[in-house]
Amino acid sequence: MILKTRLFTPGPTPLLPAAQFAMAAADIHHRTPEFRAIFSRVLAQLKDFVGTANDVIVLSSSGTGAMEASVSNLTSPGDRVLVLSAGKFGERWAGLAKAFGCQVDLVTAPSSSTPSPASAPLTSTWTSSASTSS
Repeated sequence: MILKTRLFTPGPTPLLPAAQFAMAAADIHHRTPEFRAIFSRVLAQLKDFVGTANDVIVLSSSGTGAMEASVSNLTSPGDRVLVLSAGKFGERWAGLAKAFGCQVDLVTAPSSSTPSPASAPLTSTWTSSASTSS
């Protein structure tokens, strides 16, 4: 019996044999022309895949790293942030916002349910921008 290693972030995330084979190849230094050519091609293909003409940003991090990049680049200390939370991701959004000095307005719902928009503290201070989680 062959045992396969599985990634659980979140997942499982099984890899196709072609991806496993590519990962076994020799590393390419990130400052070489070969890497730049591959990276440029991947970014262009991601634009097509996502369906945008805008820039696509690739982060070499976990999903939490992407969340942290969002909070650190879109907020400033003292900003009010609305977080609708019904589970771990909402808790993570609230924790990150607090860590970056934001004032968090937290609306919670039982785990895996949908927070009610009526329970959000919508006032003239808030616009259409809000963080949600499931």
